[in-house]
Amino acid sequence: MHLQRHSAFTRIAGWGLMLLFCGLACAQEQARSATANIPFDFYVSGTRMPAGEYTLEVVAPTFVTLRSQDGKQQQSLYFLQIAVPGKKIENKIIFNLRDGKYYFSQVWSWYGKAQLTSFTPKASDQTKDVPLTPVEKTMAKPAGSL
Repeated sequence: MHLQRHSAFTRIAGWGLMLLFCGLACAQEQARSATANIPFDFYVSGTRMPAGEYTLEVVAPTFVTLRSQDGKQQQSLYFLQIAVPGKKIENKIIFNLRDGKYYFSQVWSWYGKAQLTSFTPKASDQTKDVPLTPVEKTMAKPAGSL
């Protein structure tokens, strides 16, 4: 009996350490970014955002920072994953049109499909999508190179 409890504890501790190390490895990755040119005013969690160029910076699969190009507007967005990543998923933002206003609703990206936690779509909503353009990582040239 004592041996079985010790063995179960060892397995649980081993799995816990593995999850911890996987989480730390993911945290070491740099955030991924994409840009979107949103041609209409929209709302995020009750805040009106003007039309324009925005950058989405993925901090974690369920946490994104949305920032206007001029840096005057910024929102932290929390998501629930609704579909796992696919092989050729189209990168885009989904907006729901309700009562003449657009609401930020979903992001489809390299992390899969995710629903904004502060917005609940209705069957009567119309949707509009805006493409996301991934921002490529640029490597700095060493100082003094030609």
